[in-house]
Formats: sequence, structure tokens, C-alpha cells
Amino acid sequence: MKVQTVEEFFKNYVKNMYNLLLISGDEFDLKEVISRVKKDFKIDNIEVFFKDDAENVIENLSMKTLFGSKLIIVYDVDTFPKSQVNKIKNLIQNPEKIKPNTVILAYQNKKNIPPIKNSLIGVFKPIYDSDIPTWIKRHVKSLGYLIKEEALNFLHFSFGTNREELRKQIEQLIGRLEEGQKEITVEQVKDFGFYRDDTIFRITNSLIEGNYKTAIQYLMECSDKQLLFYFINRDIRYLLVIKANLELGGDIKKLGSKGRLNLHNYFLYNVYKPTALKLSFKQLEKQYLDIIESEYKIKRGWDEFSVNLNYISLLEVGGK
Repeated sequence: MKVQTVEEFFKNYVKNMYNLLLISGDEFDLKEVISRVKKDFKIDNIEVFFKDDAENVIENLSMKTLFGSKLIIVYDVDTFPKSQVNKIKNLIQNPEKIKPNTVILAYQNKKNIPPIKNSLIGVFKPIYDSDIPTWIKRHVKSLGYLIKEEALNFLHFSFGTNREELRKQIEQLIGRLEEGQKEITVEQVKDFGFYRDDTIFRITNSLIEGNYKTAIQYLMECSDKQLLFYFINRDIRYLLVIKANLELGGDIKKLGSKGRLNLHNYFLYNVYKPTALKLSFKQLEKQYLDIIESEYKIKRGWDEFSVNLNYISLLEVGGK
């Protein structure tokens, strides 16, 4: 059986019903599947293998144990030497042969997953920015809570598609709710963001509130420049799309969800439109190219001073 979401996967997965699990695709989903399956096994009965362990994988796939069934996790199977991949394929053609063990084979490329009867195959599609609001709602609901739309959009704006960070923040927010409270509010998200030790979140908060000097201060402190530039690039793309519509005489209120890049009305009208009106399209385009060049330099360890100056010049156009 083949599925495309984690939810579908665990609707069909029952321990000992499927003992051969083949997974590929989105890294967050792969981690989620492996983490949840591992909960069914004692820590001493879990074995993990990588490319350098190819020979050991062959020996262990069908090896029985005196201490109950094992979970065998094999990462990046399709990077193994071809001869080893073929041996693994031959061994797993009949999942009955590996019982009572359960085997997870994780592939880098979904095209390399062999179709095998009586196995559960999960090919998880990458999640896009437009999918994040639904994911946030679903995750909050799975924990027994609700989240107000403005709070949801604030989290989405702050963390983009980084579901690992989103999940961590949601669970910490819920841990801070007052007794009996079942819904997360935007005020709680903002307050939490300003007091925790996460410079990237505080930069985003400062930008939303228009506190550009504060944003620059946090920018200088930020250690993870690569993640930071993801958000900067995204924000300038938003501004470019809005500016293009304004210059064409379009009414941004009439833009569909895709046309506005799924921006919530609050951010569209109160944050991006005022900034887009202050800057020319050429200015924005130049800043976008500067940021891309800066990100390139950061990834290669170039001087950070010139990189920071590029971003500061953007903020100072409409800064306080």
C-alpha cells in the first residue's frame, strides 16, 4: 500500500501487520514516522544503519533475536553500492522472511522505492508555504487546543515552512496557557516571542511592529544567518508582488489567495502595503538581488559586515 501523508501512514500502520516500511520525501515527515514507530520498541531492540554499514544491514535484516522483535532502520538506502541495494531488494521481496522484526528503509529519491507486496510505502510530498496554516491548525487540534486566526498567521509569518520550529513553539505556547484556557491568542504569541531566546523570532516581531532599529540590533546578534535570510528573501518577494500590483493599478483587496502569496489581510494592508508604497520597484528589485548575493556570501563564510549593511539599507528606507 502506498500513501502520501503521515496521517494516512498511521491509519494503515499497525505493529506486526506491516513489518516492512519504505519511506521517502519530506525530511520532517520522515523523522515523524521514524519517531512514532520507535515508540513501539524497547531502546535496546532498535538498530540503525547508514551507507557505511551496508554489509551489516544484509546480515541483520533477517536475524532473529532472543529478546523480542527488533526495529531495524536503514537510512539513505539508494546511496548504498548497487550490489548491496540489489541484495537488500532480494531480501525484502517477501516481508514474511524478516518477521518478527520490523524494517524501515528510508530512501532519498522516491523513484528508487521498489514496489513490494505486503509493505507500507510512504512517499511524502514537500510541504509548501500555502500548506502551513492548515498544518498549524491540525497540529494544535491534535494537542487538544485551538488557535485564533491572527495568532496562526503570526506564527506562519514568523517561521515560514520550518515545521520543526513551529511544533516546538506551539507546544511551548500551550505549556504557558492559563489553566482552563483552550485557545492560543495573538497576544500570547507576541509576548512569548519577545521574551524567549530566539533572535530570528524577535527580528520578525520587530519588523512586523515597524521597530527597524531593534531589528538591526537583533540582526547583529543573530548566529544563524542562513535561516534568517530565508525570511528576508520571503519578505522582499512579498513586497515585489504587492508593488507590481500597485504599479499596474490593481486593487490588492481583490487579489486571490495565490496572488497575495497567502498573506493574511492584517499583514497585507498594515505591514507590506505601506512599505511597498515607500519603495520603488527598482529599489526592491535591487535589494532582492543584494540579499541573494549576501546569502551566497554567508554560506561561504564571507565577511558578515557587508552583508549586514545590505539589509540595513533596506530597513532604513522606511525605518524608525
